[in-house]
Amino acid sequence: MQAENNGTEAISALAELWLESLFDDPATHGGRDVICSPAALWLALTALEACADGATRDELRGVVGPVGAQGTAVRELGRNDVFVTATRMLSQVRPRPEFHTRSYGITVGQPGLDGPSGLHRWAPGTNAPLSWAPQRADPARCALLVSTVALEAEWERPFDPCFTRELLFTDVRGVAHPVPAMVAEVPVEDAWTLVRPRGRVTVIELRARAAGGRAVPAAGPVRVRFALGENRQVPPAEVLAAAWAPAAHGKVLRGSRATGRPEAVLLELPRLWLSGDIDASPHLTALGVDRVFSASELPGMFSEPVHCERVVQSCVVRFGEEGMSSRTAACPAEDRSGANRNYLDGPGQLLRTVPVRLDRPFAVAVLDESGVIPLLGGYQAGRPGAPVPGPPLE
Repeated sequence: MQAENNGTEAISALAELWLESLFDDPATHGGRDVICSPAALWLALTALEACADGATRDELRGVVGPVGAQGTAVRELGRNDVFVTATRMLSQVRPRPEFHTRSYGITVGQPGLDGPSGLHRWAPGTNAPLSWAPQRADPARCALLVSTVALEAEWERPFDPCFTRELLFTDVRGVAHPVPAMVAEVPVEDAWTLVRPRGRVTVIELRARAAGGRAVPAAGPVRVRFALGENRQVPPAEVLAAAWAPAAHGKVLRGSRATGRPEAVLLELPRLWLSGDIDASPHLTALGVDRVFSASELPGMFSEPVHCERVVQSCVVRFGEEGMSSRTAACPAEDRSGANRNYLDGPGQLLRTVPVRLDRPFAVAVLDESGVIPLLGGYQAGRPGAPVPGPPLE
């Protein structure tokens, strides 16, 4: 899943800018969980840029860089079984007959014909439902750009369900919740700390591969990172930025005086399910993309002027003992708290370990095999577990 250097740099730059704008948005305050995909947003905007012209294209290029929809990054990021993404433009205005959806990585639908039920399958192989129905102020002239992301993968080293135990998780509001937590030893070289302006952040990396043993041609495993601020004063944006930062920027974890140099990290990770919808329109406007929402020129797609009412992204990912899943019908693993009593040698018993317990709000990041491209980023602020349906976007 390698991309051209210019595409990689553009995605990373968009991730940094979007992250700052995202957590400045009041909609993300108040203890709300956040999940987003800079790579998928970049893919959607790149497809839109390929269909744009004039000042609209110039604005979009200012965000995605001079990388057309035919670029290597677009082809490589969208062709594996781990990171599944799809882009759809919803409008009652029919596209040009010569518009080729495969060429631009985007499909066009007519909401008046297929309705919200047509969105219930985000992408091939997923059953993740969109939790809101599109609303159009002027369906004759407006369009809705929807970017959807699903993540399906297995851990290279699965957690043993026998060692899953209860963990007391204190959410962003200070409320404690008992939750099932997976426990495993992680090689010490896969953990590091970074110094941020308001405190240190500890980062743990796990590797994942395509689910079900499927081979992914020319694509290696993705890297999944969990980041925890040393105190609650470290803001979510800094914690997530640390998870995206190159591992080379970090320092190795150190043990206590009693344990000496650790041989492994004893990770306690709550089972969690992050999902949500983000209206990226105000964030894009803040980044200089404005014409697409008022007088966009999309001659490659429509024969008449059509502007985007909103650009919306929906993501879903579930973390369990065996890996990550986007299937909403999947049942969580059986709670086996205390089932490890018959085992003499459990995690942390044979090696010198330094404990990392994700018992308070933390960040999640999924990167490509190189550890450079931010595929997915999230912040677990509330109680980990099944998603609580939120209100539709206004």
